[in-house]
Amino acid sequence: MIYLRILRPFLHIVIVLISFYVTYFLRKQTDLIPYIHIKTPFIDIQETIIFALTASIIFVVIGFIINLYKIQWPIHGHHRKLFKTWFIWFIVITFFAYFGIDIVFESWISRLLIVWGAIISIVMMLVVDIFINLLNNHFEKKDPYRILVITPKKKFYENIKVFFSKYKIYSLDYNLSGNIKIDKIKDYNIVFLVWNVDLEKVEEISDIARLNGLGFYFFPESWFLEDILYRPARLGPIITWEYKPSSLDWWGRVLKRIFDILFASMILILWWWIFALVALFILIKDGRPIIYKSKRVGRWWKEFEMFKFRTMVRNADKIKSELENKNERDGPLFKIEDDPRVLWWWKFLRKTSLDEIPQFWNILLGKMSVVGPRPHLQSEVENYTRWQKRVLSVKPWITGYAQIFGRDLPFDKEARLDLYRTQNWSVWMDLFVIIGTIKTIFKGK
Repeated sequence: MIYLRILRPFLHIVIVLISFYVTYFLRKQTDLIPYIHIKTPFIDIQETIIFALTASIIFVVIGFIINLYKIQWPIHGHHRKLFKTWFIWFIVITFFAYFGIDIVFESWISRLLIVWGAIISIVMMLVVDIFINLLNNHFEKKDPYRILVITPKKKFYENIKVFFSKYKIYSLDYNLSGNIKIDKIKDYNIVFLVWNVDLEKVEEISDIARLNGLGFYFFPESWFLEDILYRPARLGPIITWEYKPSSLDWWGRVLKRIFDILFASMILILWWWIFALVALFILIKDGRPIIYKSKRVGRWWKEFEMFKFRTMVRNADKIKSELENKNERDGPLFKIEDDPRVLWWWKFLRKTSLDEIPQFWNILLGKMSVVGPRPHLQSEVENYTRWQKRVLSVKPWITGYAQIFGRDLPFDKEARLDLYRTQNWSVWMDLFVIIGTIKTIFKGK
């Protein structure tokens, strides 16, 4: 269960805090041992709290560096990584406690508090992590990871089969013939290619994995794919390269989802009065419906219902077929400069992007993101070229990297910019896009 794995670092923070609190409480007692009265040293509670909070964050940071908090695919060797993280952490916080005197702390941090806090932490973490891993194994055995191994080397397959057969969380299949059925690949969770096949075939397999959320592992001999990230990885006994379409993966998605929820909530809370005014304006001018609903294609080809303020006549979708011959935009998209379906008083809403406000509700529902590629109709997506379909590997957007360069770019350029942003994603890049979008709106582009 992915949610249990996401919860693990937060549980570790709580465990560290509890451990130091318990140690602090015990250290404050003067009569823990009968008939032996030990003078309790001065312990500054505020400095102890600062130390405990800092130590808990340091533990999680080290854990992420060592890849302790892996949330994708099966977990092997977790407890070794936990002990390694704990050992490095113990050394770091000891140095922090002693070298922080007169810089962070005015008083000494109790040595007993550091040692016993660390010991209690690792014991509690072991208990909690064993419980989480048992739950994970229970659910993973019910729905095993389906792995497809594509290789002409039968001996290689037989060797790794011995390893995977030890675990009931795997369902291993193979292809030794070379006749790869692309449409069957999406039935698996992980695809492992050990074959010197041609570049076009690898691109095809990679695109299937990208657009269906599969893990793709391949060890190339002489070339690499475009707009793909490569990371050394280990899957059981196999050391290879993992092909990823973006750094926006697993923990990246978690971080982006948190950012999306906070940003969308802030906009809807602060702009509720604009929402009400625009809705009232549309109601007075042209009546209902106020909200325009449209089926769009999202991540991994999944359709969703997108919400916008209605800025066109009621039967706009039906009239569109009559205007196809007037399309002014190259590629699969439809665009007319002076669209007769848009009435003059609604052009202001489009120019200022106020018609986009209801899409923040799509973000809270998890169907869209603040930053990403543009969501299009099924009929438009069907006309994408193969490489353009790669933008469907992430959630669609309210604004995107391509839009800060203008609203009417050729679709080919728009798709390339969106793929560049997907591959090079970071929180800072999303903030850059948001700021750039605001500038574009005020410039009227």
